[in-house]
Amino acid sequence: MKPHHLRMEAFGPYAEPTAINFDALSDEGLFLIHGSTGAGKTFLLDALCFALYGEVSGDRNVKALKSDHADPAAVPRVSLVFSCGGGRYRVERSPAYTAPKARGSGFTEKASQAVLFRLNGSEAEPIASRTAEVSREVEQLVGLNAAQFRQVILLPQGRFAEVLRAKADEREALLKTLFDTVAFEQAGFWLEDQAKAARLELAERNRAQEQLRRQAVQAWSPFAGPPAAGDAPPQPEEKDRADEAVDLDHLLAQMAAVVDATAQRLQQATAALTAAQAAQAEQQRLADRWDRRAAAAAKRSELEGKRELVDDYRQRLRRAERAEDLRPSVEAQLAAQADLNQLQDQIQAQLRAAIRARDGAQGLPQPVLLLDLMALPGLEALDAARNALASRRAELTALARRAAEAAQERDAAAAATRLAAAAEAQQARDCLARDALQQQWQAVSDAGERARSARDQLDGLRRAAGEARDRAQAAEALLAAQTREQQAIAAKNDADGACNRSQAALLELRRRQIAGMAARLAAGLEEGGACPVCGSPHHPAPAQPQGDAVADAAITAAERQLNTASAAAQAAAAAVATARGERKALQDKAGAAADDPLAARAAATTAAEALQAAQALAAQLEGFQEQIREHERQLQLLQGAIQSASTQQALQAQAAADAARRAEQIRAELAGALGEGVDPRAALLTLAPLEAALKQLAGNGQACSSAEARLEQAAARLARELAGSEFGDLAAVQGALQPESWRQRLAERIEAFGKALIEVEGLLASADLAGLPEQRPDTGAAQQAVTLADASRTAAVERHSEARGARSALERLAEEHRRGAAALAATQERARLLSAVADRCTGRAAPYISLQRWVLSAYLAEICRYANQRLELMTSGRYQLRLSDEGGRGGRNAGLGLRVLDAYTGEEREVSSLSGGETFQASLALALGVADTVQAHAGGVHLDALFIDEGFGSLDPDNLQLAMDELDRLRDGGRMIGVISHVGGLKERIRVGIAITAGETGSRATLCRTATAS
Repeated sequence: MKPHHLRMEAFGPYAEPTAINFDALSDEGLFLIHGSTGAGKTFLLDALCFALYGEVSGDRNVKALKSDHADPAAVPRVSLVFSCGGGRYRVERSPAYTAPKARGSGFTEKASQAVLFRLNGSEAEPIASRTAEVSREVEQLVGLNAAQFRQVILLPQGRFAEVLRAKADEREALLKTLFDTVAFEQAGFWLEDQAKAARLELAERNRAQEQLRRQAVQAWSPFAGPPAAGDAPPQPEEKDRADEAVDLDHLLAQMAAVVDATAQRLQQATAALTAAQAAQAEQQRLADRWDRRAAAAAKRSELEGKRELVDDYRQRLRRAERAEDLRPSVEAQLAAQADLNQLQDQIQAQLRAAIRARDGAQGLPQPVLLLDLMALPGLEALDAARNALASRRAELTALARRAAEAAQERDAAAAATRLAAAAEAQQARDCLARDALQQQWQAVSDAGERARSARDQLDGLRRAAGEARDRAQAAEALLAAQTREQQAIAAKNDADGACNRSQAALLELRRRQIAGMAARLAAGLEEGGACPVCGSPHHPAPAQPQGDAVADAAITAAERQLNTASAAAQAAAAAVATARGERKALQDKAGAAADDPLAARAAATTAAEALQAAQALAAQLEGFQEQIREHERQLQLLQGAIQSASTQQALQAQAAADAARRAEQIRAELAGALGEGVDPRAALLTLAPLEAALKQLAGNGQACSSAEARLEQAAARLARELAGSEFGDLAAVQGALQPESWRQRLAERIEAFGKALIEVEGLLASADLAGLPEQRPDTGAAQQAVTLADASRTAAVERHSEARGARSALERLAEEHRRGAAALAATQERARLLSAVADRCTGRAAPYISLQRWVLSAYLAEICRYANQRLELMTSGRYQLRLSDEGGRGGRNAGLGLRVLDAYTGEEREVSSLSGGETFQASLALALGVADTVQAHAGGVHLDALFIDEGFGSLDPDNLQLAMDELDRLRDGGRMIGVISHVGGLKERIRVGIAITAGETGSRATLCRTATAS
């Protein structure tokens, strides 16, 4: 990850918009951030960390980042352009803050906001727009979380020595934030959960076995019999021990004997029930015969009581049958009377209808008006009125035709009026269209003038668009050139690292060869011969060769490897210079557009769009001229149409006036014949109801005379038949007449009475009911005996079923107990094994180091290897960091201790024994070792930047130079390194930097060359 541009506004001490261009500092690679205390130097690191992760690098409150110097309504925000993984991105964040309310007084809380863009040339593609989502995307892009970023790229003030000075448990917590070892911790928890589950399963299986034994005892207890006299009840603990010692097979044998005994008792109870049921059935048959005799006697008494009613039925039936002979004459007279009544009702209704029709008719003749309709008129008067109506219908029909002619004339006048109005409206529309067309003609003429002007400007616009396009292409190519330069720097960093490792390996071989040089000299000594070192002829303790002695061939091979690595490093440095030259050439060509490719591309697009617009407008010139000619032709056509519409309107107005005059003449003719306001067509319609009513009255008058004659004949015939019968008048006959169904039901009742009486007399005389006692036999005692026998058998069945169920339950429980015993043994072994493994991986068993701590210890050892490569150079080979396995009580915190090896004494000692300057050197080396280790395990993460806050003041000039040499090596490897410090000597070694100045309105940050730089 490499930062390019940082912009802040209303953030911390920076109230005004402040921009930092890190690309301008990348040529030097090493720059100094300096200023007075409290000016806001460390806040630059806070801004970097907040822009990426929404967190600050120090101990500041993330909710109190808005500048106190800024306007209350200002919005605090940070924007960072950075590159990683071959891509370029921009992240923008705003922290939570309070702002004045838009309405009223007081303040309102504003939530934090964030957005992440992918920069592709001139385009900015949004990737995420929520704070948590942006943080997750940044972690994936950079390959580091916030804690790793603060430990690897930002080394905050006074905190980058945490790894060195921390206690073992604190160091463990810090390493957990840098390296993902959660899986190993979770593995220990998982094993512990599995062991706990296995122990729970073991306890559950023991409880299940115990429960099976208790269930077996409970199943046997109803058949075990009462305890012996004098025995005390068992105590709960004695009962539990008895349950554990119970023999399920013995219980099964006892239960089988109980089943056989209950089966024998069931057979005896069944035989007793059968005998009792046979005796009860015989007694019940005798009681049933006695009940049938008693029912027959009661039925005979009931029939004797109904005899008088049956005699009355016979008399009523005979009178109804004699009245049936007179039924035809009675029905004929009643029908004739009903027909006459119906005709008279119809005549009255028709008279009322005729009156209503005459009252609603118009233009009636005199015979109709004088006709009396309060009663039925004579046939001659009705015929005269009907003939007069027919004559008036013919007169009205002729007048209706004249009225229709008048309506046609009025319709013609209305149609002519509408045509005249339409011609006038068309004339108005043509006038409006002519005016609109004149305006369009003027607009097209103006557009033609603009097109001619655009054609004259085309050459100048082409030149401006070409220059803007060249600048934009150079600015976009600059991004790729910067990427190639970064890749070349990364390759140079790898080559320098290989060269440093080869040099360190050669130094190590030479050190070991020098250490073994005494043994080589001692190999050539002879007693009495002079020692080439001290000249003594005696050699009491010559040096002995060691197992790690280094031969000259190994030194030669290491020197060749170093030469090869140096050549590769020089080639990589040349590639960096070439890429840097290409980048500077493109930067010069892009000019002011180099800092903002998006603005350059936007300017080029604007120029191209302006050229395209002018070309398009110039291409329309000929079309505009053609439109002008077409508009002039259409104006001539509209003028002719306006004149034609005016002529048509005058003709239609005259036609409407002529038709209205003819309609008025016909109206006057009709008023003279019928009177004012009478419509002959309406009067003609009112004649039809009156004509129909008079016709119906004429027909019904004749029908009424015929009905009266039929009624007189029917009455005479009925009178003759009554004189020869037992009935005195019509009412007596009607009272005796009954329907056929009534007569049939009465005859059936009389016949049923006779049959029932004969049947009951025969039953009482039968042999089956002879010889019965006077009193009814008692069946209760026999039934009680059956009930007692049945209860005894039911109890025997239930006892036998319970015994068989208990035997089946004991058989099932015994089988389950045998299977449970086998499973219990397997569960015990598994629980033992899982508990042992879980105790080992969680550190509860020797050597009392958890699985996660083993992994963290391996990471710390790797950190020490990287750190010692730099610490040996900074301390001239005196100090090395060593991993200590010592821990607390019981091995607690073992594997994460740190000690320092002093080459001057050959002894290891505590890191707390180092001086202030030595502590800074060791802390810096260890912090860089952490960065190297995190980069090695972060999956392709390239660390192109490093920021160090303070700590150089504790170094003397020599050690300060060694530390600066190490930073120079990091810079030569392609890293951009920023140092925050008050040490004045650094200005002599670092030529460029960022000057932070504090003021009453906030701090300012400017790029500068240091005051004392050579």
